[in-house]
Amino acid sequence: MMSRIFSVIVYFVMITAMADAKSFELISVDQSKPFSLRIYCTNEGKAALAQYKGKAGYLALRLKKFTTSVLKNTKKQPEGYYYEWDELVEGKATGSYGVVEQSGKVTDAWYMRHKDGMRFKLAGASKEDSRDEIQKYLLHNVLITFAWTSTDDQFMFTYPDGKIITPNFLSLDAPDARRSCYIKDFNFDGYDDVAFSVPDAGMGVYQTFNIWLYDVATKHFMQLKESQDARAKCSCLCDVTLNAKERLLYTACRGGARWWQDVYRISKNNQLIWLRSTEKNKPL
Repeated sequence: MMSRIFSVIVYFVMITAMADAKSFELISVDQSKPFSLRIYCTNEGKAALAQYKGKAGYLALRLKKFTTSVLKNTKKQPEGYYYEWDELVEGKATGSYGVVEQSGKVTDAWYMRHKDGMRFKLAGASKEDSRDEIQKYLLHNVLITFAWTSTDDQFMFTYPDGKIITPNFLSLDAPDARRSCYIKDFNFDGYDDVAFSVPDAGMGVYQTFNIWLYDVATKHFMQLKESQDARAKCSCLCDVTLNAKERLLYTACRGGARWWQDVYRISKNNQLIWLRSTEKNKPL
């Protein structure tokens, strides 16, 4: 039922694809001592962690396998997803998790404990569909928490040494607006970064981005600053797309009746270097 693993590299990446996150509420089945947990991850299973109810802390999960169904829903998205992760404790795999999702519901799930090979069957638990639910990612051992719809006081980076950073990011102007989150390698250095976008405050025809790049030297996230080049047509990071083959970052915005695209290269010190701007008939 599931299709092949997504192993093909797409050189021109539309960032807006698969922007939402997953949160699986799971409970044990047929156990004398029942337990429950929640797995947080991106739609593609990245930046995952497991948090058990009644226990402090969380467990890092390393994506082992991700496949999608060949069937599509009315929104042209896959009908089903399969996820498999290794559970990591002090860098060692101590167990593994698997989740099958069909039409938005968990149809099969399990946990296998490596020390004795014992397999625990899990089931999806019902949960309230709250737009204000706090989402969590674990990326480069940094816990990232945020809310889809609320203000920036719930956005933070929690580092392994306990240091917590709460940077500002774009607020939501419309009452029904919802921010999106992306885990991508925005500066093409081999390490995933994190970005958020919200609809622009004006006409709502494009997405405005905040991007935080992971600095492997400091092991911290640093915000990518907008270009100050006067030749750029867009004053913000808007509708960001990536060209991995050419190692380019594109932005696109609307000015009056015209659409513009700015093309940048990112320097070694993570500065945007303007290359050119082009008028477009429509957004990419």
